[in-house]
Amino acid sequence: MDEKLKTFYELYDRRRSVREFLDKPVGLDVLSRLLMTINRAQSAANRQPWHFIVVEKKDREELNQTLTKEGFRNAPVIIAACADPKEAWIRKTDKVNYAWVDVTIAVTEMIGAATAEGLGTCWIASLDAERVKEILGVPAHIEIVGLIALGWPAAELAKENKARKPLGEIIHYGKW
Repeated sequence: MDEKLKTFYELYDRRRSVREFLDKPVGLDVLSRLLMTINRAQSAANRQPWHFIVVEKKDREELNQTLTKEGFRNAPVIIAACADPKEAWIRKTDKVNYAWVDVTIAVTEMIGAATAEGLGTCWIASLDAERVKEILGVPAHIEIVGLIALGWPAAELAKENKARKPLGEIIHYGKW
């Protein structure tokens, strides 16, 4: 395996959900690079049915009250990932709306970039979406997919030996 590939896979071995952050801001240059990965992410039919709200710690008093873990409140940045179902591609056969899929792809790519930058992230799904929308002034038709805590991790990002299902249980070839 060549070095670039090895580096890529090592990066994903280090990625983990971080719930404790240092009290150190994320520089605008780093944040800008991360936001560019969102902008370049793929989406069904290139519809890009997303909006992202970047909320720095200094502007988060009310939003912090909705977060269940203290560590998330200390993250220098919270990014609200939002889907616009009206802008998304819809599969014709069963009318599945791809807004959440597309937002998830964009966030996943940003999380990979954040890991490469040495930052930690955590996807926060346990939230009161309607309250978050109210606090952030999100229009009624927009859906909150999740909040992403972002910052410098309090502990080193190291490979986790978390139990994972064996590939034989989740991968199928040819048919189920």
